Amino acid sequence: MRKLIVSIHATANGIVTGPPSDETNFMVWAQAGIEDSLESFAKSLTGVDRILLGRGTYEDLVRKWPKVREWPDVSDAALRIGEKLNRTPKVVVTDTLPPERLAWGDFEPATRLGGADVEAQIGKIKEAGGGDIITFGSPTLVQSLTNAGLVDEYRILVHPVVVHEGRRLFDNQHGRTDFRLLGVETYARGAMMVTYAPTR
Repeated sequence: MRKLIVSIHATANGIVTGPPSDETNFMVWAQAGIEDSLESFAKSLTGVDRILLGRGTYEDLVRKWPKVREWPDVSDAALRIGEKLNRTPKVVVTDTLPPERLAWGDFEPATRLGGADVEAQIGKIKEAGGGDIITFGSPTLVQSLTNAGLVDEYRILVHPVVVHEGRRLFDNQHGRTDFRLLGVETYARGAMMVTYAPTR
């Protein structure tokens, strides 16, 4: 069975979104760890062959990554990440965006997944052959996947900052989930990548 990985940024007090005015803008607090972690992040995508996104995260990423080669002073690691993101098939969980609105720049458009049985559909994708599935950001989707027991690994990049507004990753969780620590990687300016797997 394929592994489903959550990759997300968080503050030291567990906030994973920007402010209510723009929840996708976590960059208001995530400055310290982004550049430091790019190289290891690029390597971590090697086994991924499907990207799963919530609607808000899709709308945020599609504005940026298809044009990564036009970014000023773009690093080699960011270019490799962009190449991977742009060429890997993407699935967007949404009931509001029609398929014709799921373009990805000059690359293959994303496909849509929706309906009342989204978790069951994602379970079937996991059961099919292939490499890892990864979801970036998308906290509402991650909460649903967590409650459905579908997540195999959480890669949480914890930034050395505390903020007073935003949503936490495990809001609305049903019951209890225990984790085992798979690894910790620290970076020069105080951020750290913590990787957990839920115990089954």
